[in-house]
Amino acid sequence: MAQNYFSNDHFKLLNKWKGTVYDKTNPEQQRVYEELGQAYDVTKHWAEALQQQLFKDGKTKTVRKPTDQWQKKFTHYNWARIYPAQNAPDGLAYTVGIDAELGFVVKIDLVDIKVNDPALRKKYEQIRGPLTSSPIVAIKSAADGLALDFTALVDWSVESIKNFKLTYDDVADQLGLSAGQDEASLLHHFQGHEDFVERQPLWTSTTTELFGRLARAVNEMGLDWWFTRATNSQLRFGRKEKGVVKGGPVGWLFLRKDGIRVSWSAFAGLDELEPTDLTSELVQIFEAADKDEGSWPAKLGARSGRNGYWPDDYDIEDEPKSDKPPKNVIYYGPPGTGKTFDLQALLVSDYTDAEYGERYEFVTFHQSYGYEEFVEGLRPVIAKRGKKRAADSETASASNGEVRYEITPGAFLRLCDRARKNPSRQYAMVIDEINRGNISKIFGELITLVEVDKRDGAKYPVAVTLPYSAESFSVPSNVDVIGTMNTADRSLALVDTALRRRFEFIESMPKPSVLAGTIVSHNGVDIDIEQLLTMLNKRIEALYDRDHMVGHAYFTRLKDLKEADRFSELKTVFRNKIIPLLEEYFFEDWQKIRLVLGDNQKAKQDHQFVHEIGREEDLLALFGREHELDQYAIRSRYQLNAGALDQPDAYVGIYAPKPAVTAG
Repeated sequence: MAQNYFSNDHFKLLNKWKGTVYDKTNPEQQRVYEELGQAYDVTKHWAEALQQQLFKDGKTKTVRKPTDQWQKKFTHYNWARIYPAQNAPDGLAYTVGIDAELGFVVKIDLVDIKVNDPALRKKYEQIRGPLTSSPIVAIKSAADGLALDFTALVDWSVESIKNFKLTYDDVADQLGLSAGQDEASLLHHFQGHEDFVERQPLWTSTTTELFGRLARAVNEMGLDWWFTRATNSQLRFGRKEKGVVKGGPVGWLFLRKDGIRVSWSAFAGLDELEPTDLTSELVQIFEAADKDEGSWPAKLGARSGRNGYWPDDYDIEDEPKSDKPPKNVIYYGPPGTGKTFDLQALLVSDYTDAEYGERYEFVTFHQSYGYEEFVEGLRPVIAKRGKKRAADSETASASNGEVRYEITPGAFLRLCDRARKNPSRQYAMVIDEINRGNISKIFGELITLVEVDKRDGAKYPVAVTLPYSAESFSVPSNVDVIGTMNTADRSLALVDTALRRRFEFIESMPKPSVLAGTIVSHNGVDIDIEQLLTMLNKRIEALYDRDHMVGHAYFTRLKDLKEADRFSELKTVFRNKIIPLLEEYFFEDWQKIRLVLGDNQKAKQDHQFVHEIGREEDLLALFGREHELDQYAIRSRYQLNAGALDQPDAYVGIYAPKPAVTAG
């Protein structure tokens, strides 16, 4: 629970521990840090109450940290800032706090980086004069201050400020720190980039103010600002030493004409932030961050004591082009071999980051999918009555308005546009079930452009004119095309030859070994899932082909379940997945299904998943005794035995059948 007011112990702790380097592993120092942190909570409350009484349009800032910023030593004071206006110069503030030697202190003071300006500091000290007789400082001894309650402390502070012989504006003017000059000097640091120069004047005053606050907060944390030439990611912050080619960013600002989007990695106690419009709440969160708390990414180097650099301290950083050659790859294999799972892992590791988010587009091909969805096409749009028709649109009247047709870019075109703006990163066009679509219809003239040596910037670059927009188009060299293909639907031999020539095909087959050691136990019987899958696939390959084997992914969930839950899950997999899959593969040829499941080798009918109904019994039941039909003239009947799903020996019998014992 936070303190309601200061205590004598706070002053004793400030005096005892001042100058001591904080050791986070020391329990006593942890307790001291927390108690002094509670004193900071009172100081924060004090500053906020004072601001509400005197400067309703102002703001406060309190950094709840009992140690100094650089050497991590306990300080002999705590303090909070009060700015009389939102656009007040950041380098000058009213401050309130407690001091081990002076007691309770209210003053106008230089703060942040302005403290480190020797000329400005000297000028300020001339204005301030001696602390005990200063026109802009009020002091009350610790004993007298502790004798007050919180309300009386605030009242004393209000009267003290009113009695200052110089106002905040007087001091700011004498120091040359007027609000306009402060903002202008900050923005001047960012004038070296044409996008900033073009877009910043179009921002609202609120956006500019938020940008300034964030820029200062980053700088005060000792982090650096710099530009890159990449569109839509022009401004970064993190650590970039002078003279190095590339920095280590942890934050990114996307500068737009209508505002700013910001994102950052997790660090200094901040949670990771996806690209989001810059708001006052986000700036407040960042301002409250403590670089000594939470994680500190390795790319930021050690937590150093230097001030942060501004963009005008560097040249603009060039974004190098990706040094990875483009690839066209199709992963193919039977269902359940982990193609999609492996692809998702690849997308996360190689095509996703905090700065740009997901650098891929994902589509699924099917018979109805076409060029219009993949590249570009005309899309009907219902327009309200009275809206002006587009000059190049075809329109038709409708009872509720007009239908006009717009040229809409498809998934591949959108991805290529994104990739072209960010040449230092690889992007991926992911096509699931690529063999289900009509390749010629979907790719059209682009089938040539995806070849590695026909890409933009390659040895033999090729560009085409798109049929709807009439724009010239080529495929960037930092776009990979990745497909998946289920060989149970269509054999590799039947794949479009245009596709076969332009893609590398990587086989993804069942891997029973990933199930090694996966045992399902029930009623004292152990079922070895690796052996079960191995035998199933040997029989399927012998009776059909290797393209229709059963993937290991059907059984991988068993590894993550408790032993008591595994048998129930195995039953579900066989009932809902394996048996229906075999029915589909063998076109309800139940004799082959029995062979795959080893039912023909099982002695007990209870262990057979599929029962064969005797022909003789069928003939007698259907036609009587004088039917004169050969029992082999009619087809056998088969019936699923649901009870076998409950028998652990039925599963063991697939790979280790127990044939009937014959009499000797």
